[in-house]
Parts: sequence; C-alpha cells; structure tokens
Amino acid sequence: MGADVVKIEPLWGEMTRMFPPLVKGLSPYFAFLGRCKRGVTLDLKKSRGKELFEELVRKSDVVLENFSPGTMDRLGLGWERLRELNPGIVYASISGFGHSGPWRDFRSYDPIAQAASGFMWLMRDVVDSEGDFFVAPEAIADTVPGFTALIGILAALFNRHNTGAGDRVDVAQLDSMIAIQQSVSFWNLAGTTFTQAIKGAGPSVYGLYEASDGWVMLSLTAGRITDNFMALSGIEELSVERIAEWVKPRKTAEVIELLSSNGVPVAPVDDLDMVQENPQAVARKMFVEVDDPRVGRHLQPGFPLRFGGEDMDVSTPAPGLGEHNLEVYSELLGLSEEEVAVLHREGVV
Repeated sequence: MGADVVKIEPLWGEMTRMFPPLVKGLSPYFAFLGRCKRGVTLDLKKSRGKELFEELVRKSDVVLENFSPGTMDRLGLGWERLRELNPGIVYASISGFGHSGPWRDFRSYDPIAQAASGFMWLMRDVVDSEGDFFVAPEAIADTVPGFTALIGILAALFNRHNTGAGDRVDVAQLDSMIAIQQSVSFWNLAGTTFTQAIKGAGPSVYGLYEASDGWVMLSLTAGRITDNFMALSGIEELSVERIAEWVKPRKTAEVIELLSSNGVPVAPVDDLDMVQENPQAVARKMFVEVDDPRVGRHLQPGFPLRFGGEDMDVSTPAPGLGEHNLEVYSELLGLSEEEVAVLHREGVV
C-alpha cells in the first residue's frame, strides 16, 4: 500500500528463515512473510547498532516489533525513548498477552494463543464436541494479530495527520483472537456456540455433500434461497438424505452451475492446486508469480484489497539476509560503502 518496509534482523537471521522444510536454503514460511520488504541486519545490543536504529527512528513513521514485553525497554528503545527521538512516531508491539496484565511476561506462539483464547475448543466443537481438540491448519493466531496491528497503525497514522502526535499501539494475540469470536456473544446470551447455532437454525441441510467427482459445500438458509433450491431440485421436503441423493450422481461443476445461477450459495471443496486455478481467484489476481533467485519462479498469495487505481505489485521476493544493508544505510542514513563495510567487519550489521 505504498509503505517502504525495512525488516531488521539479528545478524544470524530471524526464526522463520529456519522454518522447515528448507528449499535450496529458503523457508516457504519466510518466502511468504518476507515479500516486498527490504532486509537489513543490525545488532541492537551494540552501542553503534543502537545508534543506527535511533537514526532510523528519526526518519521513520512506524516502528513495529514483536519482542517479549520489556525487551525494547531493556535495550533502551522503549516507547518513551522513541517518542523522544521522534514525537510523530507510531510504535506498535505484537506480543502473546500484551504489555499489561498478570500474563504480561508469559511467552506465546500461535497454538498457545489458539488454546488460551478458546479458539482451539471451538475447533473441536465443529467436528465433535466430545472428541479431540484441534489446532487450526494455518497460523491464524499469528495472522489475525498482524491484521489487528495494521488496523491500529493506520488509525494512529490518521490521528497523527490530525494532531501531529504519534501513538503507542499494543496488540496481543489473546485479545485479537477473542475479538473475532462471534461465539462469545452466542455463549453468553444463548448458552451455545456459533457452530451449534447454525446447526440448530432450521433443517440441518447446510453442509458438505459428495458429488460424483468431488465434494461441494451448500449453504441453505431459510427463505428465498431454500425456496429456489427446492424448486430447482424438485425436493418437496428437505433432508440431508434427499439432498445427498440429488447431488451424488452429478459432477461438482454441474452442481455449482445449477445452484449458483439460481442464487444458491455453493462452492467446490478444492485443494490448493485447484484453488490456484480457480477462475475467480485468477481474475482477481489472488496468486502472483514471484521470481526468487534462490528457488526460481513460483506462486504466492496476492493482496486481498482492491482500490480504484492500478493493481499493487506484491511479487518482490523476500530479501536475503542483510541483502539491503548497503542500500538502506546509505540511502536513509548517508553512510558510505566503506562505512557499511566497517560495520559489517565489526559485527554491527
């Protein structure tokens, strides 16, 4: 969205660079997360490294970090110091449990936040309320706080536009995961969960049905949608068995064409190869080709926002470790090539 993002890493690289499996030394996780950023290395524990960071703060709009609470303060780079350096700075932190409260110093990763927030319990509720607990198939308790932080940063930048003052944005994985759960409202008002409420909302015909060559997901809500489906299918009394009988002999493409053209929400249950060939996703440019010098051309997810102007290019590959040291430190801080080389020899960058 127009930001120049400089990713600062320790000299040995950040942890997602090592996330397996490595493909020619590149982690798919880092390849996904690191796109469209300039990468530099910097040792914040060395006095010269701290000085360089402070110079970058003076020239920046936003500092975003996900250290454990208190780490930046121990480095002498906490909120008070940063706004002293730059009164307009927006300082955002993402941590497991936030910078206040009795769990402030507890460590967290994605599954920890899924467990503590109730999300893992809700995952079980989808399959079998008496069965095993489930971890979500993606690192959702990392991703949702990331989007939450983005919202906070944009709001703080808008406020700065009006006031000239920066702000502190404190984002916790636990808070972010609780905030997205409709089930909290259902639980406190009706003693049920969102999933159970859907199942109990009417005839239990919404769900997965097997076609002759795959599976489809139907969402039949009471009213016109269900009336359309009944007229189209010729089923006079809805039941899971009758719908299954209607779907089973048909191919998924036929079911989708018949239902979607008559206003009935339906979709195929696609694997990742099929999703990347989905004509709607292709038309919306939701997969972009990245040409990475380490692993060659491959697809990555595109950008989910659409604006009135030109499409945004999100195909820049994740940076190599310290790839932009010379570029960033010379461009932003005015250091010469020799000065950067000295910093490298001294273990500062």
